Amino acid sequence: MSTEIFVVSEFFSVVLAFVLVYFFFRAYKATRSVYLLGLPIGFSFLACSYVFLGASLLYGGDIVIPEEFIWLRLITRSYGFAFVGFTYFFSSRTEGTTKRFLSVISFVSAISLLFILGILMVPTPFLELPPATVVDECFTIANLLFLGYVIYSVVKRLKLARVPVSLLWAPTAFSLLWLGQYSSLIWEIDGSQTAFAFAHGARIASLVLLIWVYQSSGGAGH
Repeated sequence: MSTEIFVVSEFFSVVLAFVLVYFFFRAYKATRSVYLLGLPIGFSFLACSYVFLGASLLYGGDIVIPEEFIWLRLITRSYGFAFVGFTYFFSSRTEGTTKRFLSVISFVSAISLLFILGILMVPTPFLELPPATVVDECFTIANLLFLGYVIYSVVKRLKLARVPVSLLWAPTAFSLLWLGQYSSLIWEIDGSQTAFAFAHGARIASLVLLIWVYQSSGGAGH
């Protein structure tokens, strides 16, 4: 498949992610549920990772992409998923102000990434960071774990509350996002272009479905 198509899909994903961020903010204003303020922050980091990947694809054939640039993509993507995952985790455990809630999530998300980096640095000489292209699978596996918890948490919430019918599609949307990450893992392992294309398709389908879910629910949280 043409690289240009993948580049366009990356930047289309950026647009969709920021549209979703808008709906999350609107839902927060409507419900004042503090955890709904954590979701747009997480998806903003995901949007940044799409920008980094799109730029890598756009210029990858012409210039050498700096190692730091690849690390930024991996870290912003995993931090975004971690932020969303811990938003759901702490939403039923933390009572307090918005500032306190976001501070806790920010801290724990950062610690989780530092833990991953620490594990990756152990086998390397003098605790140096290994090449980003070698360890990207580890970050993707972590993303799958974060998203797995999000799916579990969303399903649990839907069972305990009466919600608009449209919100029942939220677990499906996050499951598509999980499938996208799984396909990315396959691509990172064996370079399958089919898996890479499916990852893009699943991600876009997930973002579109999430936008529909929150737009149709009229700003209700889940």
